Amino acid sequence: MLVSYFAPPVINAEAILVWKTVRQLEHYFDVEVISSSLQAYDRVDEQMTWSSAVAVARKHAHLPQGAFTRKASERAMGLIADEQYLWAVLGKVNPSTCDVIYSRSHPGASHIAAYRIKRKLHKPWVAQFSDPWANNPYHKNHTLMRKTMDSRWERLVVENADVLIFPTEEIADMYRQAYASFGVSAKSVVLPHHYTPEFYPEMPSRDRAVIASTRDMESENRQQAPHVSFAYFGDFYGLRSPLPFLEALRLLDRESPDVLHRMTVSFYGNIASKFSSLVQASPIPIVTDKVSYLESLKRMVKTDVLLLIDAPSMTGTNPFLASKVIDYLGAGRPIIGITDPKGTSPAILRQYGHDVIRPDDIKGIAQTVERRITESNISLTPPSEFTTQHVIGQLASIMKDLIH
Repeated sequence: MLVSYFAPPVINAEAILVWKTVRQLEHYFDVEVISSSLQAYDRVDEQMTWSSAVAVARKHAHLPQGAFTRKASERAMGLIADEQYLWAVLGKVNPSTCDVIYSRSHPGASHIAAYRIKRKLHKPWVAQFSDPWANNPYHKNHTLMRKTMDSRWERLVVENADVLIFPTEEIADMYRQAYASFGVSAKSVVLPHHYTPEFYPEMPSRDRAVIASTRDMESENRQQAPHVSFAYFGDFYGLRSPLPFLEALRLLDRESPDVLHRMTVSFYGNIASKFSSLVQASPIPIVTDKVSYLESLKRMVKTDVLLLIDAPSMTGTNPFLASKVIDYLGAGRPIIGITDPKGTSPAILRQYGHDVIRPDDIKGIAQTVERRITESNISLTPPSEFTTQHVIGQLASIMKDLIH
């Protein structure tokens, strides 16, 4: 039984991970999904479907319809508890019997609902965290009441779950240190996010001649050189800002305008209103669009260089693993990672030959972009250790061990 507030056809990073996970878990188990009702959500992707064998039960989300009123309601609830708290605690929980309970967050409400099911069924429980919950370093603005509620529920989850799964060692260490008395180390597992190879189209031919350095190219040759496409997939919101990349473009505009105008840039996803004017003021036009998940994978494969732009941390260590990093690896294209130099994400990027530059190193970002424009960008072999089959195969093994 999988418990997740977000599930297809709602489209966001967590729902996409749930979709890929369930499709693979079907090879091992009969799967039942408990999720939220769809009335409050206007962003759906009808291509994200499961087989008819997957049973889906949807609990009322207790949110008003319409984006504005929904966000206002979530913001008000977020002052005192998890934004989806009412979904988790209201209404009777009448789950059918199962062999293992498996909950995923974000949001933490998924684990709260699973805790209630655990108390009723007394079955083994695997709780998987995509991000930290009570001690998320980007949630410093939470009220004291919200922090208290999150900590209380997180403690219950950590204490009662049989296995805890985290996407990075950094996040696992947060929980080992915070809950050492609960034996977290003994029941913690690190499993990364995953990509599904069959979702990607066949990679186009990338056999183009190596482009010589622009310093050695004559003006006529520069005009004939092919454009190099750059693309970012995901939302800009909160501390996740396009500013470091845009400042690098402005630097190139001042110092290497010929190089700058040999690139095209696309942003796919939501852009918070506070960033819209920055994007519009870019020295070159930036195409903005929203596409389905499968269409995004097609466009990744067709893009010359993929952009990862993470929110900077105060410590220089990025504890998170954005699911788009793994989707990018599956596309087999070069990646420029504008992220903290330490952590799982930058380590993975370096391991597989991609670029990592600090968000505050504008000159370094500009130089890396210029190098990617003036050098050839060949396709890379996607690493098999991050395939859905491999990662969810490990998850299924954990579940089978709990059952037996």
